[in-house]
This record gives sequence, C-alpha cells and structure tokens, in this order.
Amino acid sequence: MNDPLVLLGEVRTALLPNSGGLATREASALLSLLPGQRVLMRERPLALAVSPSSAVGVDCRLATVSRSESRAIGTVAAHAVLVGGRVIQSSACSTVVRAADQNRRPWSHYLNQVGTVELLHRIGDDTTAAVDLTEGFLEGSTATTLDLGSISDRLLTRVRTDPRLDQDPPVRSGATRLRWAARVAPPVDGTARARTLFAFRLEDENTRSVRIMVPTARDLAGVQRFCEDLAVHDWLLSILGAALSEADSEAPERDSSARLSPLLEQLVHLWMPGAHTPPRLRELWTRLESDPGFTRQWTAQVGQLRDGLAVATLAALRSSKISTIQW
Repeated sequence: MNDPLVLLGEVRTALLPNSGGLATREASALLSLLPGQRVLMRERPLALAVSPSSAVGVDCRLATVSRSESRAIGTVAAHAVLVGGRVIQSSACSTVVRAADQNRRPWSHYLNQVGTVELLHRIGDDTTAAVDLTEGFLEGSTATTLDLGSISDRLLTRVRTDPRLDQDPPVRSGATRLRWAARVAPPVDGTARARTLFAFRLEDENTRSVRIMVPTARDLAGVQRFCEDLAVHDWLLSILGAALSEADSEAPERDSSARLSPLLEQLVHLWMPGAHTPPRLRELWTRLESDPGFTRQWTAQVGQLRDGLAVATLAALRSSKISTIQW
C-alpha cells in the first residue's frame, strides 16, 4: 500500500445520558458493539474504554480547495470511547492513500484495509495533494464529499440511546464536534530537530478544527488518540464555561447550586490533560498549556464554580434562618 497522504477524522463528545457513571463491567457491556471483539479497557490514571472499530464503506469525492477530481473508495473506521465512565465520544477516521490505478477493486480489497480510502485521481505531488485534501476537508466539506460527521453522529446516537442507559444525566449539556487532519511534513533541513506542528481553532460555539503535521509516518498512529483526548478537555471547558455564564445571568434570588453542584461532583475530576495521549505527541499538550493555557482556564473556572456554590450555600442558610425567625 502507498504511503498515507493525509489522515482525516472527526470526534463527537457528549455527556453520557445516565444518572451515574458506569463501572468497568457496565462500560465494557455498553461498548461491545461488535460481537466477538474485545473492548479495550484502561483504569489508570483515569478510566478509559474503547470499543472495537467498525468499517463503514464509502465511495465518494474528497473535498479539495483546488476542486480537482478526487473520487475515493474504501472504508472509514469508527469507534466509541467512554472516559471516566461519564463522557462518551464517537470517533471516525480514514487514511487517504493513492490507488495503484484508476480501476475500482472488489469490496473485499477495501475491507481488508479498514480505515483506508484510495484516491483514484492524481491531484499533484504528495505534498500538494496532502495540503489540498487537508484544507478541503476542514474548510470546504459538503454533503457530496466524505462526511465523517454523519458517520460519527450515527455512532454517538447508537450508544447514547442504548436501553441500558436511564436517560437522566445530572447535567444538561450539548455535544461538541472536533474535526482534524494530519499529514507528514518532515523538516526541510535534515539536521533540524523533528517537531510536530499543530494548530487548534474554535470555529463556532460547538465546532473546532485541528491541523497537525508530524515529522514521520509512524507519528500518525497516535494522532487520533490525541485528538480524542483534546476533544474531551475542550468539551469540559466548554460545558463548565457555559454553565457558569448561565449562572451569572440568572436573577440573584435564584439558587443555582442544584445545577452547578453536579458539575463539581461528576466532571471536575476528569481533568487530566495528556493522560491518554501517546508519548510521542504529549509535547502538544505542553504547547496547549502555554498558549492558550488550557489548565489555567480550567483552574479559574473551577475556582469560580466553587465560589459560586459557596455563595449559594451561604444564601440558602441565611434564607433558612430568616424563615425560621419569621415562623
């Protein structure tokens, strides 16, 4: 098989719709999506469960900024992830490679390469094609091109509607969408230190985009796991920030503790940047901690949350004393 031109992926992240977090056995049962295949489990430093990957066949165009012919055939690999027994993710990914020729093969050929699509048309040299596909996917995807969002969304819906879940989460929250593309970009100067390049951008309230360039092809193997880890922490920041903003806008007499306390109880302990990122990509977390400063923002938000709960508790006690005196 030819070397990868680019990896394309999307991660959806949401709160598991259940009143409590799932224990190891329950998490394994929920993510046993393919009979006979094992759910990958990890307990330290934070519980992580990953379902087996399923293959979704695709025959479509790939989005490009050059509008070149870009038909691709193959499969998308999709799996579900449960973090801390509480946060659920669906993750879809495919590696784009050049086809050996422009002839379509039997589906058995593509099913032997789960998570790979073969590009039938030539759109420039490898570097040009990689940039074209990266920017096309992140900026110009349409309903007629490879739609990893739909694949990821269907899987997320399947897991979240499982009858074993009681559909009564302690926190009401939405889902976020992180779209990512990764390609190999070796150092121009052979003596230069190999370094992974990275760009993270907030597109709108719920959508983020990530561009990653790694120095060698073997570094691509850990990109999907890093993006899933990044998506969890971005979701935590977004959910906590939205809850605090809503609490600030409420009337002073309203007690917000019933809505804010579950955030402290259920989500705050899940903050562990890089805990499940492969070692070769952990340097990316060092940069995120420097700019924009993920943990600084999280620490400030958690402090604001604790202060808000303390004020609400004092107000409730004061109100209780006044009521007792009046009685």
